[in-house]
Amino acid sequence: MPVPATVLENDGEPRAIGHHLLVMGAEVFATHPLPPRGVLTIGRAEDANVRLDDLLASRHHARLHIGETLEIEDLGSANKTRVRDVALAPGERVVIAPGEAVAIGSTILMVQQRLPARVRVLRPHGYMEARLEEECARSEATRDPFALVRLHVTSALQPARLTELLAPMLRVPDMLALYGPDEYEILLASTHPDVAKTMVDDLGAALATAGATARTGLATYPRDGRTPEALLACASRRVRGIEHEGSPTGPIVYDAVMERVHQLAERAAAGTINVLIVGETGVGKEVLAERVHRQSPRAAKPFVCLNCASLSEHLLESELFGHERGAFTGASEAKPGLLETAPGGTVFLDEIGEMPLQLQAKVLRVIETRFVTRVGGLKPKAIDVRFVAATNRNLEEEVAAGRFRRDLYFRLNGMTLHIPPLRARRGEIAPLAAIFIRQFAEPLGRPAPELSPEARLILEAYIWPGNVRELRNMMERAVLLCTEDEILPEHLLLESMSAAMTPAADPTPPLATRPAEPMNFARDGSTASAAPLGSAADERERILRVLAECAGNQSRAAKILGISRSTLVLRLDEYQIPRPRK
Repeated sequence: MPVPATVLENDGEPRAIGHHLLVMGAEVFATHPLPPRGVLTIGRAEDANVRLDDLLASRHHARLHIGETLEIEDLGSANKTRVRDVALAPGERVVIAPGEAVAIGSTILMVQQRLPARVRVLRPHGYMEARLEEECARSEATRDPFALVRLHVTSALQPARLTELLAPMLRVPDMLALYGPDEYEILLASTHPDVAKTMVDDLGAALATAGATARTGLATYPRDGRTPEALLACASRRVRGIEHEGSPTGPIVYDAVMERVHQLAERAAAGTINVLIVGETGVGKEVLAERVHRQSPRAAKPFVCLNCASLSEHLLESELFGHERGAFTGASEAKPGLLETAPGGTVFLDEIGEMPLQLQAKVLRVIETRFVTRVGGLKPKAIDVRFVAATNRNLEEEVAAGRFRRDLYFRLNGMTLHIPPLRARRGEIAPLAAIFIRQFAEPLGRPAPELSPEARLILEAYIWPGNVRELRNMMERAVLLCTEDEILPEHLLLESMSAAMTPAADPTPPLATRPAEPMNFARDGSTASAAPLGSAADERERILRVLAECAGNQSRAAKILGISRSTLVLRLDEYQIPRPRK
């Protein structure tokens, strides 16, 4: 089934036609057109050219000078104007560049180049996957949130018409892509969750003007996930109206290693010992944690989950321990924490390796004393919960590096359950795929298609960096794209980016620890394994080849090579390979 790479073409790079001022705050996201020349006053005053609703901003806080250069001047503000993390002295003027942040109180201002209206391109899904990887890597370093939207159009609307309707609502760095028939996905770059929700409502309203209706699913980084697979899975659930994906009634065990894992989990469940579950992202740590709870004497009591990587330290503390009324700005009433809302039950701390050190000390005290004190509270409250934690990090290395408390590690590590990656248990790939196919076909009111032998061979040969979650996402797209009773290789990869899907044949360590060549597969599912690398020159040549296949996309190349992006960067430096420019 052919998929158009673009609906509308735009060959040239647009030239800037001016500037606008972007204003970003806790409850505001606004743009102000700037004149070619002039001076704008910024502050809380009614007569300010750019008025800020920020109590930390002075009435006349700063002045923006627009001409051959852009300059910001502090007007003797109480809380200073900060550029490049340096506070300006009263009356001081500094040159700023487009895209450079200026901090005034809790508000961020940024001058951006204004581009002419441009033709929006509808990308294939492969482009979205590569862009998501880059956005996750960028946001991991900058802590900048972004959003992913899944869109299911429930009335007939041609892709070109949909693109035309949505284009005015999207900004230059945003991306619109085709997920499947009547299924779309949108990346909203550098977007706060509240702003993303408003934009999704606006997108729905834009479609309604053409008589089209749509269901939407919104996932935001880092609240709903920190990997492309997690974000896509979350958005896909929500577009189907499901907040939490149900797990099979029994464990899916077709591998001897996983059979031992489940046996250990069953033994651990019978006691009260704390359990630590380790494994790569997407292997099913939460599913196993819930299974430990369901097999335990606490099964009739609550099972509550908290992702330690999705919240700031302050919010994480409030979610865990609760808070009293007036404990902080916005705390209009008292709220119990998760530890109080699960009496007699199990608390699952996902991504425990991301928890800040200061909060680790407080969690340790709760585990030791079985008492919790709310934020802003004075009286401790007794709790009765069991702790199950999970991480994709090596906590022993984190302890040695001083990023994780040794005493908390020993408290949580009553019993460790290690879930191997999906590539190490290939016997489970086809059975899991069949379960997901039935799961996604049922709401569509159609019989579940079968996996063709060629498609099965591809699935079993692929390296699965996103593990079970990635397999689930792929099967959802395959069911949408398959119109017959059999899933074929073209339903797995529609785009002409098959070079980006070069899987490894066995679960042995990747390039970071061994010079092994991954297997390549053709469209018909056949596989061919190249000879192992024998020298640094061979490894350098392989990296160059994969980079060329990925058009210089380092995140995608690292995924194919079976190494992290940071390891790839080290290899580029080691072999004196110039880093591709974006």
